[in-house]
Amino acid sequence: MTALAVATTLAISAPVALGFTVKDIRIDGISRTEPGTVLSHLPFRVGDEFNDAQSNAAIHALYKSGLFRDVRIDTEGNVVIVTVQERPAVASIDTQGFKAFDKDTIRKSLNNVGLSEGRVFNPATLD
Repeated sequence: MTALAVATTLAISAPVALGFTVKDIRIDGISRTEPGTVLSHLPFRVGDEFNDAQSNAAIHALYKSGLFRDVRIDTEGNVVIVTVQERPAVASIDTQGFKAFDKDTIRKSLNNVGLSEGRVFNPATLD
């Protein structure tokens, strides 16, 4: 890699690597999730110092929430942009062919493992 390419790479990544004071946080990609829910998972607030470690921690925390299937953190100047893709919500549950259990028992069991109408669907629930 040439010295110019290395210098350009460092110049592009330097603002986040070195950190900056967050002036605003923008959240993109939400339709069901409240902005406050996303903000509550972030390890930084407006006015805090922001760097690569906080970016990585934010991505980890948002994935861990189970609400999102994709998370990206970008910056524009001193603005942090959090872009997420929500997991789908369960619209309805239809049970057919169960003779040994009634529908209420099945629904309660599914609810106990986190699978119910209106909740965010996480495929790991079915494992």
